[in-house]
Amino acid sequence: MDYNQEWLLANSRGSYSSSTISFAGTRTYHGILVVSNPADYQRYVILSKLFEELEFSVKQFSLDTNYYPDTVYPTGCKYIDDFSIFPFPVINYTVDGNRIKKSLVMDPESDMVVIRYEFFKKIPEKVTLYPLLAFRNFHDVVRAGEREFRFSESENFYNFSDSSFTLHISRVGSFINEGYWYYNFIYPVEKERGTNSTEDLYNPGKIIINPVKNPLDIKITMEDAQTHNFDEIVGIINKLGSSKEKNPDINALRFSSSKFRLKDDLIAGYHWFGPWTRDTFISMPGLVIIPGNYEFARSIFSNYAGRMVNGIVPNNAYSSEFYRSADASLWYIYALHKYYHYSHDKSFISQMYGRVKSIVDAYFNGNDDFYLDGRFIHIKSAQMTWMDGKTGDVSFTPRLGKPVEINALWYNALNSYSYFSRITGSKVGDRVEDVLSSFRNEFIKRFTVNGQIADVIDPVDVSFRPNFLFAYSLPYKLMDRPDFLEKAVNELATPYGIRTLSPEDPKFKGIYSGDQYERDSAYHNGTVWPWLAGPYISAMVNNGHDPGELLRYFSPLFSMKNVPEIFDGLNPGIPRGCMMQAWSYGELIRSYYEDLKISRRPKITGGDKS
Repeated sequence: MDYNQEWLLANSRGSYSSSTISFAGTRTYHGILVVSNPADYQRYVILSKLFEELEFSVKQFSLDTNYYPDTVYPTGCKYIDDFSIFPFPVINYTVDGNRIKKSLVMDPESDMVVIRYEFFKKIPEKVTLYPLLAFRNFHDVVRAGEREFRFSESENFYNFSDSSFTLHISRVGSFINEGYWYYNFIYPVEKERGTNSTEDLYNPGKIIINPVKNPLDIKITMEDAQTHNFDEIVGIINKLGSSKEKNPDINALRFSSSKFRLKDDLIAGYHWFGPWTRDTFISMPGLVIIPGNYEFARSIFSNYAGRMVNGIVPNNAYSSEFYRSADASLWYIYALHKYYHYSHDKSFISQMYGRVKSIVDAYFNGNDDFYLDGRFIHIKSAQMTWMDGKTGDVSFTPRLGKPVEINALWYNALNSYSYFSRITGSKVGDRVEDVLSSFRNEFIKRFTVNGQIADVIDPVDVSFRPNFLFAYSLPYKLMDRPDFLEKAVNELATPYGIRTLSPEDPKFKGIYSGDQYERDSAYHNGTVWPWLAGPYISAMVNNGHDPGELLRYFSPLFSMKNVPEIFDGLNPGIPRGCMMQAWSYGELIRSYYEDLKISRRPKITGGDKS
């Protein structure tokens, strides 16, 4: 049994609850309640742990597990019989012949977690709960004495405060106010990553429950009010994640994907990402549009339309460091094209038409980061594409010039704009028609260099990367020659996603580990990305490959409990980076319904299908 299997619950504010099934923290990002600031999506670990001791026949049993220097203590994981993390974490224990079931749920609309303990055979004579407080940014750690906490009681809760936050825990039993620090928790994943890995946590005291109710529910919340109970939250979660999908793997993907939903946006990934424009619009077809959540889709489009500046959608509206990109606005048009083909909503396209036009005009006019050179977009600043890894002043994949996927997206944006112009009765303009004329022929001619597919031209870079796949997979296809795809089969494809660089390239880095510089240097230079399985599948099916064979090939990915951000480029299978990534889910779901499902929807291509 993998005691370090991670689980995660989330709400529409971007707050979450996450740990391992043993409740041993392996990341600084783990916590029973981690709350988000919607202004910038910085998150704060409030309650790191709530561990329990059970008393049966005057004997004490701890269910807790922790990593300390050179030891694991206590070893409550030894009592675990089995677990599930779908649709929410449930861990079953056997203690002294007695079965205990521990379940956790999070209110989708508020910063509240409820833990339920159910006892079978025998109810413990006493349960003692120990809250361990952090009250710190989720990137950081806290050390003894760095925080001062206050304790109070209200009608329904025990309250724990510092100068910024107040945590409320159900007022059950009695609270013994002691107050001391637990020292030197070790977070193994952070130790491997070379980041903050040792922490002290504050225990304000213990909650002694005697007699013990069955079931025993403990609310952990930031709001001093009675809200939904455990059973009500389960009902809400089941409704949010419901679908008629019969494939259990796809059903699980769809259910889990609801964790990325905010009120008018999508979280790019857990634990540490907030909303990113590029990620949102790549993810939207699978997470929002295909499931038929059109009202939610419109709210996302409208949200980002309101954030446009001079026709450009910010890549990250919450960080000036990552504000700019050359593709986020083009992905906006891509997602809007998908929206129309599924919803047939001409009224909303008419409403958004001016925004689409302003994007197209912005690319024609150019800016400090890119400009139109003939028919193609030329990038003059680093970190403008999705391959944006950088440490300090070092950009590992600058891709200056004319990147292949940027120009495939540009071609699709112009065709979508022309299509929207027709259905809204608008005039597209001569310069759009001039660029589109012979675009495909010139694209093939320019990006095919001595029998190789270029990743970038002007200057030419023929590093074999997966970005060319978008010339095959986007609704308005530019390429169909099979040899580049066959090379991708041999050099880029893995059952867990697609490598970002061929292992034949001397720049290839097969292991994503080490400090930030080492990790960032591998990030787009060989590391496997699950989300790229989507365009790969679409490209292969568009070129006549068997959907059933592709589904079988990627079955390890489709069946994962949590689909992560990345894997190592060599021997992939161990998740790296974020434990859950929105576009990993979005592209698996989209490609399943558009390309792999036997009785799938009509294929969405460019043109006048509606």
